[in-house]
Amino acid sequence: MIYIISIENRIVMKDVLEKTTCSTCQFKSLLFDKLNFEEFELLGRQRSFKDFQKGEKIVEEGQPVDAFLYLKTGLVKLSKYTSNKKNHIISIAKPKTFIGFLTVFSNEYFQYTITAIEPSSLCFIEINTIKSLIKDNGVFALDVLSKICTVSDEIINNRINICSKQLRGRIAYLLIYFVKEIYNNSKFHLPITRRELGELIDMSTENVIRILSEFRKDNLIHINGNQIEITNFEMLNRISKFG
Repeated sequence: MIYIISIENRIVMKDVLEKTTCSTCQFKSLLFDKLNFEEFELLGRQRSFKDFQKGEKIVEEGQPVDAFLYLKTGLVKLSKYTSNKKNHIISIAKPKTFIGFLTVFSNEYFQYTITAIEPSSLCFIEINTIKSLIKDNGVFALDVLSKICTVSDEIINNRINICSKQLRGRIAYLLIYFVKEIYNNSKFHLPITRRELGELIDMSTENVIRILSEFRKDNLIHINGNQIEITNFEMLNRISKFG
C-alpha cells in the first residue's frame, strides 16, 4: 500500500509531532517516517515516557513483552543469565536507538534484562499498536525488518570482534568503542564496573583490572577512579585491531 501525504497533512503531522513528543525525539527520522498522518497520530496516543536512575531495571528477563522501547537519553545494558547463573552482558545501547528489537516480535517474554547504566529516559509504545501498523503498512514493516537485521548484525559483529582478540585487544576494543561510538570524546566516565567490563568481553574481573593497569603504566590511558582518558589513541587502536 502506498500512502500519499498532502502538504496540509505534513503541516498537521509536524504539529502533532511537536505536541506529542519532546524536542529531542527522533522517532520520525529513525523509523516512523513511513507512516501516514492517521497512523502517526495513533502512535502518539499510545506512547508513554519514563525516566530511570542508574542501576534501575527497565525490563527483567521473563517479563511479558508489552511495549516497543526507544532510548531517548542515557545508556542501558542488555544482559542475560546462563544456565550456570553466570551473567553475560549482550550489548550496550546508546541514545536514539530502539532496544528490545531481538525479542519483541519473536517471543511473548523478554529474553534478557535491560538495565540503566546511566540516568536514562525511555519511550514506551504499546506493542499491539506496532504490530497493527506492521500488518497494515507494508513499507513500514520492511523498514522495521531492516532495523532488526541491522541490530542483529551489529551485535554479532561486535561479539565476533571481541571473541577473536586476545585479552589486551578486547579491553582496547572496548575503550575505543566508548570513545568512538558512545561519547565521541577521548575522556569519559566509564559507565560500568570492572566486573561488568569482564561480563561484556568474557574476561575475569582480575584480568580487566590487570590490563587496565598495564595500559596506564604504558601511558596509553590515564585513570582516575571511573574517569578514563585515552592518551595514546593510535597505539590503543593498533592493539584493538591486532591484539
